[in-house]
Amino acid sequence: MNVVQLDARYWKTPPDFYNALLRELGAPDWHGESIPALIDSMIVGDINAVVLPLRVVVTGLDKASEAAFDELIKAFSALSRYGAMANITFDRASLKIAENVSPFLDGRT
Repeated sequence: MNVVQLDARYWKTPPDFYNALLRELGAPDWHGESIPALIDSMIVGDINAVVLPLRVVVTGLDKASEAAFDELIKAFSALSRYGAMANITFDRASLKIAENVSPFLDGRT
């Protein structure tokens, strides 16, 4: 399983969350900073250098701004709707995506 580790201590804005995650995923420069773009690249795949299965571990959330923390919650929750498993506390978060999540896209809009 590929593991991506993020330190949220200095995240002030939602783009700080996206920049850190996309950099560690090896996303291309043209990757969008949005939840639908994350679903496309992390669930559908074939976009990022880091491939499934994947675990994202975030520490330092208690130091991140409320806006950045809220964006992480929204993004991880959205990814969970497609088969990812998220765990979020006040200071840490993790997201686990198995190789076989693509069937969860059937019938989703």
